Amino acid sequence: MTDFPPYEPPPPPPPAPPAPPEALPWEAPNAGLGSIFPTAGEFLAHPVLAYRKMSKTADLVRPIAFFVAFVLLGTILGQIWQLLLWNQVMELIHRFNFIPEQFQSLIHRPGAIQIAVGLVVAPLIYLVVLFIWSAAIHVGLAALGGAPEGFATTLRVICYARTADVGLAIPLLGGLVTFVWRRVLEVVGLAQAHRTDAWKALLAVIFPMVFCCLCMVAGVFAFGAAIGQALQQMK
Repeated sequence: MTDFPPYEPPPPPPPAPPAPPEALPWEAPNAGLGSIFPTAGEFLAHPVLAYRKMSKTADLVRPIAFFVAFVLLGTILGQIWQLLLWNQVMELIHRFNFIPEQFQSLIHRPGAIQIAVGLVVAPLIYLVVLFIWSAAIHVGLAALGGAPEGFATTLRVICYARTADVGLAIPLLGGLVTFVWRRVLEVVGLAQAHRTDAWKALLAVIFPMVFCCLCMVAGVFAFGAAIGQALQQMK
């Protein structure tokens, strides 16, 4: 009887490599301009999942370009409503005297050149505001110990929160809806991207707004005091 070597089962196959994390359509390699629409849809419908997909290492050009695109969209929507509702708004201004009469004559319906200039200037102004606002929020979040991922991550969050500008399609109340919606997206994005507590993200967003309001109030009081002092000297 022949002795056979004991049977040895073949080694198990190597484990399959982990699937690459799902990316935002806008951040996918070679993504075209059309990918901005499904990306915006994800931030509007499922912001938590969208911010989890957001890359923290990809080039910053993509999120900044996304930001500029929605600034242009918001500017266009604002110009459309301004043209369509111009007469109604001016009637309200005259009726309730929201603006002193001596300044009302300075207000004119914007022309084609003004609109074109606005579309060029608005992105430049908002890009400056983007970095200032992102820095203010990041400093507050870092002070609370909730910004481990760095400033670039905060900047990306603020860029994609601009998706809320679609709210400007709502007449009259669009500005308020957009403002609140954008703040909500910023809080959700900061909490997800930095993996921090939601209350820290909320405070980081609120602090700069409170600071700006206090500065405005102080400025109004200072201006009023200066005017009062000047009037007293004229007597």
